[in-house]
Amino acid sequence: GVILLPVTILGMFLGGFLIKKFKLHITEMAKFACITFIVAYLVNLLYFTCSCEVLQVAGLTVPYSGMKHLSSSKHIYRASCNAECSCKLDQWDPVCGDNGITYMTACFAGCKSSSGTGKNMVFHNCSCVEGQGLGLGNSSAVLGQCQRESCAKAFPYFLALQTACAFILALGGTPTYMIMFRSVSPDLKSFAVGIEALGGRVLGGLPAPIYFGALIDETCLKWGTKSCGGSGSCRVYDTKEFRNVYLGLIAGLRAGCCLLYIVLCVLIIKRFK
Repeated sequence: GVILLPVTILGMFLGGFLIKKFKLHITEMAKFACITFIVAYLVNLLYFTCSCEVLQVAGLTVPYSGMKHLSSSKHIYRASCNAECSCKLDQWDPVCGDNGITYMTACFAGCKSSSGTGKNMVFHNCSCVEGQGLGLGNSSAVLGQCQRESCAKAFPYFLALQTACAFILALGGTPTYMIMFRSVSPDLKSFAVGIEALGGRVLGGLPAPIYFGALIDETCLKWGTKSCGGSGSCRVYDTKEFRNVYLGLIAGLRAGCCLLYIVLCVLIIKRFK
């Protein structure tokens, strides 16, 4: 928001400035709005090149290294290294082992002791963690999830694409409004603004969180549990599936908008040529 809001405002003002500076006719504004939206759509497709590896969680996304699994279920949370620990599946207090793998709790890492308090807590003698050159059972784990380097490297690239896309969309936003004002009769302008706002809310603002949320929930690998026993928030997402679902839906919706912009441009040119 700190970056996108100023960029969006700048794009809207620049779009209005270009209209006034070059005294664009309504047909030229239609072409300008159509081109900017198509360019923004093409930039949006570059989001698919931003990848972030799935969080490696033992028993959930990766197996316990070298351990014999004790269950045949889809997600094998327990192994022989923590079979006697009586770990609770509904707990989520992740620790990061020396091997770079995240464990749902220190119990699932097979840790026997700990030192420190709060965020500085370190768990020792973890039977499920095999550190480099330390052997199985002689490694430690720290509180919190393991960091993913690919995510940190992809974030600046993602932010640059998001900024460029927001600027280009805002650049064509002002011409789009001007087309609406100039293409309807004066007595219908207020009605046109109301219909445009209503359509945006009904087709986008209200249902979008519902179907986006439903599709995103399908990519969850591990759900949290509330104290009352109900399902809580998602703890781990399949980030690759999340990316494909989220960006794919956006790309599909914007592809439809591109077609509508092209139709609008053709109709405006035919009417005002």
